[in-house]
Amino acid sequence: MRFEVASAFGIGALLPILETCRRGITYWRIDFTTMFEDYVAGALLLIGAWAAYRGRRWGTLFLVVAWGYLTGLISSSFWSQLEETIRQTTAEPNNPLVVIVKFLLWGTCVVSLVLSFRRVHHERVS
Repeated sequence: MRFEVASAFGIGALLPILETCRRGITYWRIDFTTMFEDYVAGALLLIGAWAAYRGRRWGTLFLVVAWGYLTGLISSSFWSQLEETIRQTTAEPNNPLVVIVKFLLWGTCVVSLVLSFRRVHHERVS
């Protein structure tokens, strides 16, 4: 299985779970948008991974859209978290762990997005 598909299955399933564990289920009442964005990203990745794995014609392109959405979402979150850490203005419990996890997620997103673009290009040229 290709990296971008396998990581879409993994991150698509883990993203909502990790966010819920980090903030708690009651955070839906505090900031619905933040939680909803992560659940949407997870769903998009799972749909794209399934479609690409099953060889659907639209699967690879859908995976580009899903990775693009999550890359944009996690980029602003990661860079903000990193800036708050450097400035020592964060109130996040377990902040170093959160920064490391966000960095790994961001890196995986960027690599998977590039690989997905390459796959779409390869399919269009062939």
